[in-house]
Amino acid sequence: MSVGEQANTQAPATPAAVKTMFPLMLDITSLPIVVVGGANAAARVSALHEHGAFDIHVFAETPTPELIAVAGERLHSTLPGESDFSNLCPKLVFIADVEDALAATLHGYARAAGALVHVQDRIPLCDFHLPARVRRGHLQVTVSTDGTAAGLSRHIREYLETYVFGPEWAARVDEVAAARRKWKQEGLSFAALGKAVADLVSARGWLKKP
Repeated sequence: MSVGEQANTQAPATPAAVKTMFPLMLDITSLPIVVVGGANAAARVSALHEHGAFDIHVFAETPTPELIAVAGERLHSTLPGESDFSNLCPKLVFIADVEDALAATLHGYARAAGALVHVQDRIPLCDFHLPARVRRGHLQVTVSTDGTAAGLSRHIREYLETYVFGPEWAARVDEVAAARRKWKQEGLSFAALGKAVADLVSARGWLKKP
């Protein structure tokens, strides 16, 4: 039997174990954050700004005009070294658009500084993943495959925002929030609040069962 024939008879490789992630909504307004990257960095910084982050340090060897505009004075036109991480003490680090060896090195620097790290498309180097997200006002519906099938997460998100959670849900959330504040002032217990919310949603017919 030839080497090629032997290879064809072997069982397919088993994928490495995937970490199961804990879902968490995080207040990033006061967290020091480092973003390392190229083409994707501008969108990442804009998304962080959208969620209230202001202590963002951006490193890119060849920053795009868009990145220069959104990063402002926090832009460093170089890649970060170990001292940058130890001096900035970031809590979150986003890395993209770098080679494998450099990504691993930067990951090590960031972890040594006490940061949680996300390295784009390199699951073993990720302490957290970024889910696909539908946002309607204060309503956020997220979809994650633990980083294993990002394209699938995106398709599910597109289905949800098109057929399930349309723009009208922003006002619906505000209505429920206002009603819940009123009921809480009236002294309803936690259990009673939950039932009142469920009754309101049912009465409005917002979540019809198939």
